[in-house]
Amino acid sequence: MRSVFFAAVAIARLAAAAPTPQQFDFAAVLDAPSPSATGPPLTVVANATSTFSVDTASIAASVSAEVTTVATASITGASASAASTQEPSSTGLAKRGPLSSSPTVASTKSTVSPQSGTSTTSSQTACPTTPEAGTYCGFINPEDPCAPQPDGDGPRVTPDTVAAFEAYPAFHADALKAITPAGYVETFKDLNGSTSANSYITFKTLTSYSVSDCANLCDTTTLCTAFNIYIERDPSLNPTLNDTAANTTGQYCPNPSSITNYKCSLWGSSIDATSATNYGDYREQFQVVIVASNGYDKTNNTTPPTCPGYEQPSNCTGAISSGGSYCLGSRFFPGPYNPSVCGIYADAQTATNKAAAKDRGVSSYVPSNMFNAYMVKKNSVAQGTYCSLFNTVLSDSWASFEGGWSGQNYFGVESSWTYALSVQDDGKL
Repeated sequence: MRSVFFAAVAIARLAAAAPTPQQFDFAAVLDAPSPSATGPPLTVVANATSTFSVDTASIAASVSAEVTTVATASITGASASAASTQEPSSTGLAKRGPLSSSPTVASTKSTVSPQSGTSTTSSQTACPTTPEAGTYCGFINPEDPCAPQPDGDGPRVTPDTVAAFEAYPAFHADALKAITPAGYVETFKDLNGSTSANSYITFKTLTSYSVSDCANLCDTTTLCTAFNIYIERDPSLNPTLNDTAANTTGQYCPNPSSITNYKCSLWGSSIDATSATNYGDYREQFQVVIVASNGYDKTNNTTPPTCPGYEQPSNCTGAISSGGSYCLGSRFFPGPYNPSVCGIYADAQTATNKAAAKDRGVSSYVPSNMFNAYMVKKNSVAQGTYCSLFNTVLSDSWASFEGGWSGQNYFGVESSWTYALSVQDDGKL
């Protein structure tokens, strides 16, 4: 479970042939490489490979390099502008945005009603200064064979067995008496599994079962809209078998005594009991188990941040899977819900179209004037951000897609928001 979400891996898919742009592309979600981090590692040592990270500059460079296909739409430029006058903006944008105040729409930004029918997120280091190479905070490296493990602020359970840990009354009391923080809803309580999903951001060990501390961490972390707090049985030493092929030190501690850790994991999507599928694992002969797992969510109360050059986002009840003649294409990015990747993709597509028009010596190109960003959930578990581009501003009555089946998998929609350019691009050179 140790890993990092490499946005560039998903972005590299942009050079591939696009599906029919008017339809939700199930294959794009099914075939996308999952982020290598789908939850906290079974250790208390947080490092760069256990967090989600977005380097906006790197993503922008990758998108610009990979968006090489010129996107077209059946209705472009002046035609799109003319078509938009058939329905006034009051029939569209005014209905959007129930979770936030509706943006002021300039008279030049009419909406089209459908035809009938960044930042970087990382965990804080526990070391006050840069540690010596090969050590942890200037001391022993906890990944060394039989090395003492940090933290362990919870009680030592006796007898030291998995059954005793799972039945320990104080752990369950912590979960059952926990108070839901303001702005959140409780989605599950006192489970024996922690959340695992593509939308993992980072985690932190706490000194107590403090729901409020975990909520504060989520509130101050970019993209976080949910958190999972739980208690984990961890080894006091790094479990090590005396296998000379892999262990040259001769250390041997395959099943050390246990310690108790309070963990807080952060998520860029909603979470519920469906996602609480991490029940622990074995580290050599030591069994890691999880108890007192509670989930809290504020996804439905969260307005995503604005994107540079775009108006305030507007909320939709569903997604725009059929943009008709106004659609330029769509792409899927695994990871937490992050509309900024859609904004980067939209800007790069417009730039590609503009450059191609200049090369051909024509006087117009197809711009992306709006995008729809939403979280895709497969069988109720978060997968990533789906982006659809449009060459004009569409009303929310286009957003009728709420999910569908592909084989045995059901794909649902969450956090669907549209972003319109603050100054609409007329596509003229």
